[in-house]
Amino acid sequence: MSVQEYLEKHLLSRKIEEAVNAAVRAKAPDPVLFIAGHMRRAAPAVITRVRARQILDGHGAPAVEVELHTNKAVHRASAAGAGAPEGAAADAAGDSERRKILARAVADAVRVINDKVSEALVGMDPQQQAQIDQAIMDLDKARHKAELGANAMLAVSIAACKAGAAEKEVPLYKHIADLVGKSATTLPVPAITVINGGKHAGNGLPIQEIMILPVGAKNFEEAMQMGSETYHHLKDIILEKYGAESCNIGDHGGFAPNISSISEGLDLVIAAIERAGYNGRIKLAIDVAATDFCVGKKYDLEFKSKKKSGQNFKTADDMIEIYSQLCSEYPLVSIEQPFDKDDWEHSKKLTTLELCQGTTY
Repeated sequence: MSVQEYLEKHLLSRKIEEAVNAAVRAKAPDPVLFIAGHMRRAAPAVITRVRARQILDGHGAPAVEVELHTNKAVHRASAAGAGAPEGAAADAAGDSERRKILARAVADAVRVINDKVSEALVGMDPQQQAQIDQAIMDLDKARHKAELGANAMLAVSIAACKAGAAEKEVPLYKHIADLVGKSATTLPVPAITVINGGKHAGNGLPIQEIMILPVGAKNFEEAMQMGSETYHHLKDIILEKYGAESCNIGDHGGFAPNISSISEGLDLVIAAIERAGYNGRIKLAIDVAATDFCVGKKYDLEFKSKKKSGQNFKTADDMIEIYSQLCSEYPLVSIEQPFDKDDWEHSKKLTTLELCQGTTY
């Protein structure tokens, strides 16, 4: 093939002329750089390969990192590993065994991504998020996406989403807004963990986290300032009431005072909000992580106690009553995983009561 035939086949003469004209119109100070960028944008992006590897997260646990390659760039995303035992199964397995199970699950996910997922996505347009997500989901027919793992699938999806945003030359949040048909965008309210319990702390508190939501802030910066001030006032209150040993920090950065009652924890946070001067401008949220203390169809609120009273072994309906009372007594606007992860019946029942924003995962 001659040079002229090659130029004609790929319409290069016309494309180069368009790029030069664009550089002239833009009065580009560096025409070569401008033309190179223009030509690059003229070529549609396609996924060329997907590679995954095992990494360690902030807790030292195995996780998945994905590199999604296009013909223009490389985009990365990571997600927590999947496949570790939960609930009663987690209690039966020791820490060492849980880590081994999680490491095997991550290794399996990495293998599947590097083989099946990469093959399925090569050649796809990264801007077509729905088609990419469907192609990923179609590879795992198992219940709860157990073969590949929902979190590993998420890492691939996020990497593809970043590639789509890059191709459109817009910020990631704007690309996501476009995908769901939203024109106006708003920064989310930060949910700041201030007290840890459950399996994230060594105290007697059964639920995993108590969080604050600065809904009355004018912007994200003010929300973080309100959260920071409240957090430090909470430390002072815990120090005054329980002593320095109760100012220890849990897995996710919240304080872990020696308390066992949900109400006691919420009272501490309310006192901190009032001392900070943000009464009415900060709401509360809790992450119950109920799967961790679900035994059969009941919930052991004393699962961390060596001396059990027998009075805190609750049914799902009992838990709904507890949540109803908490929502009536405190500015509680969100409850995460209020029941076992497979108990959709009571999750639906709680949602229909419209007490707050019940969430599950």
